Formats: sequence, C-alpha cells, structure tokens
Amino acid sequence: MSNTMAIDPARYVFVPGVSEVDDIDLDEVVVHDRTGQRVTEATLDMEFEEMTRRYPGLRPGGKSLSGDGSISPRFQVRLDRATAARVRQRASAEGKSPAKLLREIITADLAVPAV
Repeated sequence: MSNTMAIDPARYVFVPGVSEVDDIDLDEVVVHDRTGQRVTEATLDMEFEEMTRRYPGLRPGGKSLSGDGSISPRFQVRLDRATAARVRQRASAEGKSPAKLLREIITADLAVPAV
C-alpha cells in the first residue's frame, strides 16, 4: 500500500494576506512533481537557478496585474511552432518571459484605436 496521496490543485486557493504557507524541508518530506519525480531542495535550487538565468528580473508570483491584489485574468492561445519559437527567442533576447512579452505586445496593440 502506498503513502502517496493525489492532490488536486484546483481545491486550493492562495489568498494573499489570508492564506498561510509553511516552509517544508524537501529532503525530509517526500514530494513528487506531476511527472512522478521526487522534488528535493537540490532540484528546486537547480530549477530556480535555471529560471533566474533564463529570465533575468522575472518575479514569479509578483503583484497582481489587475492592480487590486486579485488574481489576474488568464488567456491561453495556440501558436504555430515557428511563431512560438520567435516569441521565445525575442523574449529571451529582451530578458523577459514569453508571457510578459506577449502582454506588452497586446497592450501596445490595443492602445491604438481601432479603425
């Protein structure tokens, strides 16, 4: 019998200023990612270093984009591979995440009155 318990992330909501989050020692508490790989302090540190290198200045979990502390609305789009590669390449060249680059492009485009 396994001690592994399936956790449904949809059941949990983080509310800034209300929710409490405890630190855990990932070398003592067994945690697995979506793929079943064990998450340790070392693997987390490596992933953090990779993201810091790949996206300098990125602040994961930063301020609400809506400006009121709420969770910002989310949109999802599908791109062809060539366009997606160009987005990733340009974002990397500008030191931004692809999401931030696309937000800037969309915001700039919508700032121009429609004809």
